[in-house]
Amino acid sequence: MKFSLVVISTLFACITLPISALELNNSLHSIVMDANEVLTLDNTADFSATDVSDVKTERLGPASLAVYAPEKAGFYSLVLTNSHAERTLMVIVKKPFNAKNKVLNNYQIGTYPAPYKNNPQYSAPSGLIEITEQDLTRQLTPHVQVRNVICKQVSGFPKYLYVNNDGLMMLEDLLKFVQREGIKVTKFAFISGYRTPHYNRSIGNGRHSRHQYGDAFDLYIDENGDGRMDDLNGDGKLTIADVDVLYKLFEKFQKQSRYTGGIGRYKPAAHHGGFVHIDNRGFPARW
Repeated sequence: MKFSLVVISTLFACITLPISALELNNSLHSIVMDANEVLTLDNTADFSATDVSDVKTERLGPASLAVYAPEKAGFYSLVLTNSHAERTLMVIVKKPFNAKNKVLNNYQIGTYPAPYKNNPQYSAPSGLIEITEQDLTRQLTPHVQVRNVICKQVSGFPKYLYVNNDGLMMLEDLLKFVQREGIKVTKFAFISGYRTPHYNRSIGNGRHSRHQYGDAFDLYIDENGDGRMDDLNGDGKLTIADVDVLYKLFEKFQKQSRYTGGIGRYKPAAHHGGFVHIDNRGFPARW
């Protein structure tokens, strides 16, 4: 899709736009944006957008592109090429959401609480991702589909989801780290991803549960497909000791990465195996 760079340049000259930034790296597969948002995509020195892209871009400098989100919510493709490679990023434009409302298109959202200790990391999202039944198999990352992280509340379609860019990249970086540490895992299994405030209250979870904010996930490893945590410590039993193995790896990951947040261990129960919670709340928490 062609777009006049003259128009864009004039726009920059007339107004100052709030611009967030992401780096093009191997962990970046999707970009979550608000409608009409402008985002800076760094580390793009030798890449340019192709005409088949659904998303408008402009070269900002030697290593940066401006990415302009469409006005309409939905899933779009941004195709970047250089002399030896092609990268296709999925640009996800959220549907605007007013946090004062409890319902979006007949889907129960509930009420977001005031930010925890006035921390902006706990602000209600400005938009939510609209999901049809056909969207459930979309790849948010190479190893995570929409169905892995969508809220479990019972409803028809469309449903609504919130995940943020750092949350998605954290999942990819975490998987690579665990693999490098010698654990056999092709992808994580999920107990929980996003929860609406409505669903979060219905299961008795904490008022400020990080699952409401797009970067919290309850994970386990299930290479044999039995729906429970694998025997990670090799003792022939499925116990909390296997959870501890993953918990310690998640702690090591946060110490060595740019992600900071909560990590929690959960023992096996009758209705689920053991799992580990991880989030990117911006300050450490352990349980």
